[in-house]
Amino acid sequence: MIGKAEIGERRREFAARFGRGREPDLYFAPGRVNLIGDHTDYNGGLVLPLAIAEGTCVLIRRKGAPPARLYSANTGWETEFDPREIVPRGDWTDYVRGVFFFLARSQGLPPPFDAMYFGDLPLEAGLSSSASLEVATAISSSSLGFRVDGEEAARIAWRAENEFVGMSCGVMDQYAVSLSRAGHLMLLDCRTLQYDFVPFDLPGTSLVVGHTGVSRSLLDSPYNLRRRECERALGLITAVVGPREDLSQVTLEEFEAVARALPEVPRMRAEHVLRENLRVRLAAECLRGDDPQGVGLLLNESHASLRDLYEVSSPELDTLQEISLRQPGVLGCRMTGAGFGGCVISLIRDGSVREYLEKVPGLYRGVTGHDPLFIEASPSAGAKKLDKRTGSAPDTGHSATAR
Repeated sequence: MIGKAEIGERRREFAARFGRGREPDLYFAPGRVNLIGDHTDYNGGLVLPLAIAEGTCVLIRRKGAPPARLYSANTGWETEFDPREIVPRGDWTDYVRGVFFFLARSQGLPPPFDAMYFGDLPLEAGLSSSASLEVATAISSSSLGFRVDGEEAARIAWRAENEFVGMSCGVMDQYAVSLSRAGHLMLLDCRTLQYDFVPFDLPGTSLVVGHTGVSRSLLDSPYNLRRRECERALGLITAVVGPREDLSQVTLEEFEAVARALPEVPRMRAEHVLRENLRVRLAAECLRGDDPQGVGLLLNESHASLRDLYEVSSPELDTLQEISLRQPGVLGCRMTGAGFGGCVISLIRDGSVREYLEKVPGLYRGVTGHDPLFIEASPSAGAKKLDKRTGSAPDTGHSATAR
């Protein structure tokens, strides 16, 4: 979590870089981790993510004349662009440019502005750093005169990533980052965009997220290939069972009736999606029924499916998951997010968390040579405007209502 001292330091850095003037507004968007339900979102299925305390801040202020200036305090990268001509550049600023590109289409051109980004969310770790950046940008546009609520911020951010950046992701990341509720997980139907909040209050348990130390860029991974494989599976199945909008509308019974006739790869991808969708429903029931053992078993099943049927795990993810499951008090563990590197999430008895964090890093490092990073994840609130003086969320800040 970003503290007041760092926020104060960043404000001074903003003034030194962009000049003194009106105090810039401050916004925050969290990262997210998905408890269960991966590669179901772009197949119209169910997901069960939560926002985390770590995330992205942006200080933003209007200015008198072009260009708009962007600076990342974490990386030292800076650039500028003319708000009247927003085109892709092929770097991190496309996530920002894309948001303003679609805002301009619906609400008019943005005025010139200065923006400085900073935060404590690891990049390329599978914790939705891109969605965090996009949503932070979308809600900060309120300081430039745009009208953006939580759902609009999520939709604009999703369009920016898909249609401007070129990453064909589902809507889960942007919705979770923008609309999450503290102490809850979001049960989101990615086809209808209806969502509800499930309390996370399993007795005597905690969530720990472990980053493998292996970064990945989804643009350079087989992620988009998996989407095409699912589209092929849908076409083959619906040729027999009749039209469906997406894989998640195919029933398990329909799938099992045609599975033997499917080529291996489309069969494997479809089976994962359909059974993962069911696991999300069951996990929500277990959470509501105070059944941590049930949640743990579902996490383990999900990892096996992502590894064997969807083939998006990695040696490092499998190693960290296997080491985690051998530790006392670990009820379940799985890779989380798109895969190809990134993180695992473990459900652990409270009394075993300290021992887990003391032992697992060394065990994992000894096998892989990579340095892991661990975060104790507590479900946090979604994106919001922060108080200029304290860095806390004002009572009238950006908020979400379940649909």
